[in-house]
Amino acid sequence: MQTAVNEEVFADLESIITACDCQLYDISWVKENSHNILRISIISNNGATTLHQCEKVSENISPFLDTKDLSLDSYVLEVSSPGVERILKTLRHFRLSIGEKIHIKLMDKTEIEATLQSANDEGIQVMLESSANQNDKYRDFAYSELKKVKTIFEW
Repeated sequence: MQTAVNEEVFADLESIITACDCQLYDISWVKENSHNILRISIISNNGATTLHQCEKVSENISPFLDTKDLSLDSYVLEVSSPGVERILKTLRHFRLSIGEKIHIKLMDKTEIEATLQSANDEGIQVMLESSANQNDKYRDFAYSELKKVKTIFEW
């Protein structure tokens, strides 16, 4: 099974999704119960991602995908929000989650809750919520220090 779309198809999908007032969060191929699934996660530019936006994106990208050779006999297209609590793995994931509260598990097993402030090619900067000292309020972490990072949804 194919595990990624090529850069040209990715860029075209991103353009179509942007035209629908959303941002492309992730693309993944999965196999469930012998079905190939192309799962596309989007984030709305205007707050929470709605079912209507997912339908609109699906309707716009489906004809485009029909013209591309994705090297599969058949597949199911799924368009959805990435969810409110999600694991951050790529620079794109981190950048699209700036401003959100995150839970960080470091390689040394330390666990931290903070707000994601920025992300670049080297790592992330967070704002700690429990820091009494203003100088210790912001911390930088290299990606190599991070074991697992996920967003947190508070009710």
